[in-house]
Amino acid sequence: MTTRLLLVSTLLLASAGAQTTTPTYPLPTPAQQKGIDGDIARHFGDAPADPGPLATDLSPALTPAAIDKATRKVADWELAVAQPNFDHNWTWAVLYDGFLAASDSTGDAKYRDAMTAMATQYNWAVRSRMPGADDQSIGQVYLDLYFKARAKATPEMIAPLRTGLDSVIDLPTVRPNDPRIPWWWCDALFMAPPVWVRMSAATHDHKYIDYMNTNWQRTSDLLYDKDEHLYARDATYIPKRGPNGKKIFWSRGEGWVMGGIVRTLEYLPADDPHRPFYIQQLREMSARVLQLQRADGLWPASLLDPEDYPLPEVSGSALMLYAMAWGVNEGILDAKVYKPAIAKGWAGLLHHVYADGRLGCIEQTGAEPAYYLPGSSFNYGVGGYLLAASEIKRMVIEDPAVGIPVVNTDPAFDAHLNLPVPKNPKLPSLILVGDSTVRNGRGDGANNQMGWGEPLVGFFDTSKINVVNRAIGGLSSRTYITQGHWADTLPLIKRGDVVLIQFGHNDAGAPDEPTRARASLPGIGDETAEIQNPLLHRHETVHTFGWYLTRYIQDVRARGGKPILCTLVPRKIWQDGKIVRNADTYAGWTRQVAAREHVPVLDLNEIIARRYDALGPAAVEPLFGDPHTHTTLAGATINAESVVSALKALPSDPVTKDFSAAGKAVPRYAAN
Repeated sequence: MTTRLLLVSTLLLASAGAQTTTPTYPLPTPAQQKGIDGDIARHFGDAPADPGPLATDLSPALTPAAIDKATRKVADWELAVAQPNFDHNWTWAVLYDGFLAASDSTGDAKYRDAMTAMATQYNWAVRSRMPGADDQSIGQVYLDLYFKARAKATPEMIAPLRTGLDSVIDLPTVRPNDPRIPWWWCDALFMAPPVWVRMSAATHDHKYIDYMNTNWQRTSDLLYDKDEHLYARDATYIPKRGPNGKKIFWSRGEGWVMGGIVRTLEYLPADDPHRPFYIQQLREMSARVLQLQRADGLWPASLLDPEDYPLPEVSGSALMLYAMAWGVNEGILDAKVYKPAIAKGWAGLLHHVYADGRLGCIEQTGAEPAYYLPGSSFNYGVGGYLLAASEIKRMVIEDPAVGIPVVNTDPAFDAHLNLPVPKNPKLPSLILVGDSTVRNGRGDGANNQMGWGEPLVGFFDTSKINVVNRAIGGLSSRTYITQGHWADTLPLIKRGDVVLIQFGHNDAGAPDEPTRARASLPGIGDETAEIQNPLLHRHETVHTFGWYLTRYIQDVRARGGKPILCTLVPRKIWQDGKIVRNADTYAGWTRQVAAREHVPVLDLNEIIARRYDALGPAAVEPLFGDPHTHTTLAGATINAESVVSALKALPSDPVTKDFSAAGKAVPRYAAN
């Protein structure tokens, strides 16, 4: 090793019968110890020489139960020791992001409740009148709580933050009379951009995304090393070299950037022209850090100098694993390449969880690789761990090999979908409500899958009508309502708007099935079932499929809108040379409700099945991006054409004047 090392001579573990070990890792320098003492004084965490025994009750098995146990163990310990000292600076903000992720992932509301109490305590305020990136970071949890409040959200929850962002939006530099760009250090890319993109989603004001895209590009131009595909921490580190003569790339800094990309993409619209830029950087950085992953699955504080920095660094490692797992889940990163590395990394993280729930090997605050003790634990590192755990659990649940059937590619209970709103509120709107066969994932064609709502836009003249696709993958007629998405959509409906409603794919099963809890009761009657919802952890009265459809119809009518039911599009399931219909279940029940409530119905189940029958299995095969449910763009376009032809076949087509040239060219459906 080329740097002077101070070795810890002896570390006695607290557990009975523990062996004496002589680790060979560097002790913090006096300057570094001063920083550690400062972090402890500010209650960010601590760094005991003897943290006690490591946990022996956690399993690295990639199962939801095992991940939940590891999540709760760390989250519970951190909540107990940290809550009395909650603050609203950046170190705490990262922890709060992790707590919200843990609440969504485990279903335990106590973490979310603690965040709501914290935000209320601080009156949803930021720490500065003209906040920089670190002060803005608390806005991520404020905005996420605002989104989760749904119909109960109030403007006061985001007003102070919005005022703060507006105070700096016109500044070309970090502050007046400071020549540095707003995000002059790479950490800022985790702290600030996710706030700006969320504020755009909350206010429907694109100026926040414009600011974000402009300033991220400026930071990238300044700090992104196009040879190494890594970020310098700030411009002063570009010429610096580490003890081994190589460039200095700080693992937590790279984790900040990769995590920031993920948390930005979660809310960045699918059609934003800058989206490919962020995706490409995530791919490049993931590929590079994959090459640098250690045998234990983690990364050292200095990525290019593992010899001089022998301990793994948990905060940076966790953030990188979080980003890679998200990339796999979104189809951005190759699952075959990255899943083994993620699994190894998760197992590596668990080796630094102590028996009481402490998470160790977290470097103190700073700007570069440093030395620390194995028991060193700080709040932001726990936040990264909880984010990683939640995304790895999602990866496991969405993997068919785990044995949990997944119809959709975007479970909505904890996803951030950035659902669209009418672009021109003065125009009438065609609003779509449904599942992933209408809007798959974020509507960007990920995994070669797309719902019919995206290509439907091309069949309408958008200078005359808004086409607003509010469908969400994985939801049923029941859960679109119970998760609050219908309450979010209703205010967008004005007199004369048309609302297409299609459900059925996700309505079957047991209402209290533990991984989804989404099924409605079969039929169209008034039957009910009383359950304890295993995801929401509360009592729920579950109704029939027809009851929920009727609720949509009544609500749309109450807003002055025009409801139109759609039977569910057929799956690619053949029987005796024909596509299987759903006339005896969801398609039939949809038609029965339409007749009973005197509303139009588009019988997509039959119309599209007839098209598939005529095409034959060989021609239909490439229209699907998975075994039998989700269409490719080509398949989605055929389904969208069928929607248009069915609309034209209605006795009174409410959108007949709004078709584009492509829409006008689609023939009217003829049942015979």
